[in-house]
Order: sequence, then C-alpha cells, then structure tokens
Amino acid sequence: MRVRFVMAAAAVSVLALGVTACNETGSSGQTQAQQVSLEGKSVTASGCVRPVENTSCMVVRGPGGGYYDISGASPAPDPAKGVGISLQGRDLGENTQCGRKLNDVKWSYLNVQCAAAAPAPAPETEKAG
Repeated sequence: MRVRFVMAAAAVSVLALGVTACNETGSSGQTQAQQVSLEGKSVTASGCVRPVENTSCMVVRGPGGGYYDISGASPAPDPAKGVGISLQGRDLGENTQCGRKLNDVKWSYLNVQCAAAAPAPAPETEKAG
C-alpha cells in the first residue's frame, strides 16, 4: 500500500513539474510573439510623394500598388519639388484613411523627376466577404 502511495505521489509531482515547465515556455513564447508584433515590419520603398485629396495625408505608392501614409515623417518631404524619394519605415499594422501608416520614417531625395504633383485618389475601402 505504501509503495502505491509513494508511486502515485511521484507521478503527481512529475506531472506538476511538466505542467509548470509548459506554462513557463508558453508564456515566454507569448511574450516573444507580442514583442515581435510591437517591433513591426521594416519597409523600404521609393517613389513620388503625393498629397491625398480632401485630407492632410502624404503618401508614397508601395511595390504592391498600395499606398504608404508617411504623414508622420518629420521633416516631411515636399511634393512641390517634383522629386522622388527613397524611404525606410516601420509598418506596425495600422491603416489610416490614406493607406498603411509608416512610423519612424527616414527618407532622402532621389535624382528622379516626378510628374506634376496631382493629388493621389482617396483609397477605396476594402470590401469584406
């Protein structure tokens, strides 16, 4: 009888240690996942800066055809110069009325002439379904 009790207690202890180890690994995995999502995705693009109709947004068209909202860039590029820019920024997954918002935007002018600074069309909202 004593042997069964000791073996049962040992089994429960091993099970408890295993559950504790799983919880520690799981929580650190969740912490790492949260940390990665907060860091965002690094974005590099180049193109002409355009104001968006009826807004105060400044956008650059990305490689996939979508727009990056660089309104938070400081200093902001001047679309009136008619010169393209190269930029790097962080995409934290936030969409604005003008496109995908970029944070921590660093940019520089290129030796590429842009057409007259016509406002970019307001992006269409995506249809669900």
